[in-house]
Amino acid sequence: MSRSPQVDGLLFSALFNERGVLASLVVSQVVAIVLAFAPNVEGDIWLRLGIISLFLHLIVLVSTSSLYFCRFFLQKRTQTFQLSLFFVSFLSSTCIFSILFSHFAFDIDDTNKLIFFTLRNCIIVALLAALFVQFLLIHFEKEQQTKALARAELDALQARIRPHFLYNSLNTAAELTHHDATAAEQAILGLAALSQAAMRSGQSVPLEDEITLSKQYVALEAWRFGSRLKLDWQIPNELPVLNIPCLTLQPLIENAVCHGVEPSETGAVIKVELHVTIGYLTIIVTNPISVASTNTRPSNGMALENIRQRLNIYYKGKAQLTIANKNGVFRVKVVIPKHVESQL
Repeated sequence: MSRSPQVDGLLFSALFNERGVLASLVVSQVVAIVLAFAPNVEGDIWLRLGIISLFLHLIVLVSTSSLYFCRFFLQKRTQTFQLSLFFVSFLSSTCIFSILFSHFAFDIDDTNKLIFFTLRNCIIVALLAALFVQFLLIHFEKEQQTKALARAELDALQARIRPHFLYNSLNTAAELTHHDATAAEQAILGLAALSQAAMRSGQSVPLEDEITLSKQYVALEAWRFGSRLKLDWQIPNELPVLNIPCLTLQPLIENAVCHGVEPSETGAVIKVELHVTIGYLTIIVTNPISVASTNTRPSNGMALENIRQRLNIYYKGKAQLTIANKNGVFRVKVVIPKHVESQL
């Protein structure tokens, strides 16, 4: 079964993205308009609207920023503790800005009036925070249900992975035991690593580990195809420190071996390229396709579609897998983001 690389237990994480911040400011602005245009209000309405808008926006932004800096601490705590700190943050900011605005904006010098002014603001902000909490809880429950469905779909896709090389490699290891015991031992150890990877498909692994796994697979297949199998690795000397879903690169190389090397009598050269940009990692695997491959091998669309669906679930639609078949060369290009906001 696939497990979550990182569990996000923060109830109000939705406030920390662009849409969450915008929604908070819009709601606070609506409340400011209601308070400014309330009946029996003396003074310039537009000036009052500006002061109240600034007052509420500062409270929302300061409180949200405080919670954002405490997010790693909060996500390990209970929901009750998170909600309590949520209200404490908003009410504390309200008290601080009420005292500041009472002197600079509202000319309140009397202590009793200041207490009444602060309490009234706390009640208004508490009601506003309660409204936020209600919508955040609904969003959190919906997000958890979506993640559960995505995990179930990812597990179903994982169950459909059929690493054919496992059976071929077992036969290869069995044959090597009669000719080269050391090579047979190395083949079995490599096969064990690949079997473990097949069982944890859906989890994330370091990019360097995925490349090492792919090279172990190539070493196993080299026992079968010999000089017919050649790889041209074009990868940076220094790999970025990031995680990708396990069995992302290896199935692409396996697909190239099955459709480029196996059907060809003379073999083929498989080119593996890795390109790193500021925000994305690009993987390109190309292999020549012979006439025999198109006539004897079944379509490889199912395997590539499986990889595409797993990447879409893992990266929430931000990853791309494109294929091209031109002039007898089959090309698979995978583009994945280097930074993921929230994984399954």
